[in-house]
Amino acid sequence: MYNSILLRGVSAGAILLAISTVRLHAQETLPTIEIGSDEKRQNGKGPAPGFDVTRAKEPIYRDPPGQTVTTVDRKFLESTPMFTVREMLQYSPGVSLQQGNTPRDLVISIRGSASRIFAGVRNIMMYEDGFPIMTSDGNGRTDILDPHAFGAIDVYRGPSSAMFGNYAYGGAINYRSLSGAQINGFEVGSEFGSFGYFNDYIRAGAAISDKNLGDFDASLFASRASADNFIDHNAYEVGLAKALFKWSPTPNDRFILKGLYADNFAELQLRLSQAQFYYNPFQYGCRIAGSPICVNTTQPANGFFGPPFAPLVTQSTSQLGQHSHTNRVVSGARWEHDFDNATTWRTQFTYDYLDILSGTTPPVRAMGPVSNKGPTVGIAVSTDVTNHGTLLGRPATHFLGFFYDNVRINNNSTTWLPNVWNYGVSGAPQNKVDSFQSNIGLKAREEIALTDNLTATIGFSSNWAKVSGTNTIYNYTVALAPTTPSFQTADAAYWNTAPEAALTYRYSPEWQFRARYGVGYGTPNFSWLTTTSTGVGNNTTLKPQTNMGVDAGIDWTPNDSLTFSITGFNEWFRNETLVQISPSGFGYYTGVPSSIHRGFEANVDWRPLPGWRFIGAYTYNDQFFTKFSDALSSTVSYDRSGNRIPNVPAHNLTARIGYDQPDGDLKGLGAYVEYVFKSAYTLDNANLTTIPGYGLVNLNFHYNRDIAISYFKNIELFFDIRNLFDRTYVAGGGVMTNTLIAGTAIQTPATGLSTNTTSGIVAGSPRAFIGGVKFRF
Repeated sequence: MYNSILLRGVSAGAILLAISTVRLHAQETLPTIEIGSDEKRQNGKGPAPGFDVTRAKEPIYRDPPGQTVTTVDRKFLESTPMFTVREMLQYSPGVSLQQGNTPRDLVISIRGSASRIFAGVRNIMMYEDGFPIMTSDGNGRTDILDPHAFGAIDVYRGPSSAMFGNYAYGGAINYRSLSGAQINGFEVGSEFGSFGYFNDYIRAGAAISDKNLGDFDASLFASRASADNFIDHNAYEVGLAKALFKWSPTPNDRFILKGLYADNFAELQLRLSQAQFYYNPFQYGCRIAGSPICVNTTQPANGFFGPPFAPLVTQSTSQLGQHSHTNRVVSGARWEHDFDNATTWRTQFTYDYLDILSGTTPPVRAMGPVSNKGPTVGIAVSTDVTNHGTLLGRPATHFLGFFYDNVRINNNSTTWLPNVWNYGVSGAPQNKVDSFQSNIGLKAREEIALTDNLTATIGFSSNWAKVSGTNTIYNYTVALAPTTPSFQTADAAYWNTAPEAALTYRYSPEWQFRARYGVGYGTPNFSWLTTTSTGVGNNTTLKPQTNMGVDAGIDWTPNDSLTFSITGFNEWFRNETLVQISPSGFGYYTGVPSSIHRGFEANVDWRPLPGWRFIGAYTYNDQFFTKFSDALSSTVSYDRSGNRIPNVPAHNLTARIGYDQPDGDLKGLGAYVEYVFKSAYTLDNANLTTIPGYGLVNLNFHYNRDIAISYFKNIELFFDIRNLFDRTYVAGGGVMTNTLIAGTAIQTPATGLSTNTTSGIVAGSPRAFIGGVKFRF
């Protein structure tokens, strides 16, 4: 593995701990609320929601009235160890997170949207500084994100395809980088702690104005993180570099350039059954295959193909050398031109390149994991016009935009065999995927101030999606000689539309009410259309997912020290795509005709006394099938109507209470206690299993002080104890497949499911100690 090259010398100093100051924007944070600001409290009135002057030059997706949005502010980054965006996103209500395949890979779920996902991000759209970081087939990854680079994260909850198009099925997230003006200098930081953890980063930025050349704003970021990790054969090293440049040569023109490079390496440990999790959650002593409490895999002994031509050999993941290594490059450019003070034209282009140098995918045939390699290349182009004018004599915002994006995937899979270095070598080719997917369409939106206190919003998107490709499957004879390959093709097209309507009523500077109806959709991608319960095959009858939802919310900001928001939601899902594992071990995709996702979300930010602060985010999810016949064999099906949707905890809570000394000689000294709770939930469609809930306590101390030295601006020290009481808990899991008792039509009971490896369980971190230091110049 790589050696960390960044700031190791800085690491040695930090032993005190800090509080991350999170701001869930209400008057200053929640962009859709805009209530209770000082000016509005003094005057008792202001512009209609969404017509604040600060929004005039922003893109239409920034602070949209009626949308259910939470913004987690950059203050959350301060004095808190931050390896993944989990530490920020968990403070947005509606969001739950699970561990993916690699340490920085998170499964992000908004209102249960990712209940069936083992790794990566699906069913929501993700952007960085307005540039898409999801490919056109709806796939995304969080291993290219370092939270130290962000000034804020906007979380759009609920079906949002009218605003964000295909795959905004459950919502969207926009990560906003720190600008040069926000950084205003040079910062270096380092985190270090248990299990060999190091995370070093640099950020630099400045804003400059020149009367001849215009205004410049530039920010740079680089980081490298590594650890041996707490799970055996799960060490990692990740590197990241980002740049964001803004240039305004004239008052009417703005050019934005974005660049991102990520290099991610991680050893891969296979996921656990429930029984293996209870007996050996961290897979200690599993370097050699054989123990039933260890995860083992089987590979063809001949490197070509297993039975009936050759036996399968049982190996551990260490013996197999299973690992992941990817490179990702995202670059984008945007031009914003103001025709006048009221009309702005935006055009942007994004290029996205992902190269899988070594990865793992489920088997094409019934054997162990295969090695996956190859590039994924995509582009996204959009152009839109926003006008702030009038409609029927009232202030209004008009928006019209066009978009096109595509992705081409060229992936080759081979058997994965060990060598003497336990790094894994490629065996015979198994299959080759060559696919192409594109989206083209338009978006429109109207926002009108019906009165000074009431804003109405209507919008829609229309999307034409095209999916085509060929999966080439290589075949071998008993003599291991290749024969003519077989081919599975798919060529499908989908047309989807998504309307949206919302009302935002500001009753007073302290109270705001919201109501919204929205639709989300997500079309199948190529792998879904070429996989069946018997392996590779035609599955083009699979329908797009749709989600129709209503939200109703109240935002209350009685004074500068308290912000409270609560939102209720009810969403009707149609053809929700499920990943199922057949009894013979093949992964395939099917759809649930109908289900309901409902619940409510709440967040609070309260500063009752100088220096004291309480922050909390809570989500209640009540989700169940309303029509679903679960086929357990070709002849046996079970009706799951009324059953809870698996892998969706009913209750999620993140809260912290902290104190920061506001003045005096001890100014900047503080601490907080954080509590993260997830309730018990089921992992199978029959609701026979139960994954226990957990509550984690984190403790943090910090010292943050400005320094009156010419070349130093600030020093920050912190020490953090994660999982203070050393709870063992499930950090991630997948939906396990229900099976039948052999030779019967009776479902396997819960005791039998405990050894079902399709549960895909991964353990969370035991108690960990993390220190950190940051200098600002």
